[in-house]
Amino acid sequence: MTERAILAALVGLAPALAAFAVPAVAETSDIYLTMTGIKSATTAPGGLAFVSGAWSSDRVNVSGGSGLIDRTDGSMSLGAGFGSAETGIGFQVTANITSLYDDFGDSGYLSFKASRRVTPEGQVPVYLGVSADNLVPWGDSSQNDESLDLIVSVFPTIQTASGPKPLMITLGAGTNIRNYGQDPGGYFGIGMGLTEHLAVSAAWTGDEVALGTGFRLDGLPNMHFTASLDDAFDQNDARRVTLQATWVTDKLFGGKF
Repeated sequence: MTERAILAALVGLAPALAAFAVPAVAETSDIYLTMTGIKSATTAPGGLAFVSGAWSSDRVNVSGGSGLIDRTDGSMSLGAGFGSAETGIGFQVTANITSLYDDFGDSGYLSFKASRRVTPEGQVPVYLGVSADNLVPWGDSSQNDESLDLIVSVFPTIQTASGPKPLMITLGAGTNIRNYGQDPGGYFGIGMGLTEHLAVSAAWTGDEVALGTGFRLDGLPNMHFTASLDDAFDQNDARRVTLQATWVTDKLFGGKF
């Protein structure tokens, strides 16, 4: 997979929103590819920085277990990539602001992810990633424990009547997944690119099903947008809509790290 294939924000947002967007571009075409609801095993390429904001129609009560706080809320993430998962090990550092409801920035934590492509060039890209979250927490995030995830992401291409379509298949397990970050568990999902501007995905987050779409617009090459329906089947009485916008750039630092 080329760096162009992952030249988008690989962001871990606040667990209160449970929205992890992974916009990307297929390796062999310009078809858009994305996944919402779970983390991926990939990292942002070295030198790429991103700013992401999300809004949710209801806020998950993470520190108190399952259930919703009856108000809308938002979160923000700022991060950058270092190194390369293609030729060595890629690293990603992210600062997460978990709530925009009260004083801005009064609660949050740092995330760290390392990634490595484990298949050679010319074969289906497979990445292995390790993610650590809730590091150096402040504010309300201090109530939550640090977490560790092991993730595998595969990027095959399938043939359809309308031509080849890229897929992203992810399987992960972590220490703080089930019961909205309280217990260990696993998650998995699949995303499919449909056109140059549109992709869809479905994921099991460990607690619920998340159905999502990602899209980009002509004239805004540095912007990526996602929309997801979390707890889509209302299994936990926590159905909500999450919207996310991400701005990415590889120009801030004048080159690659």
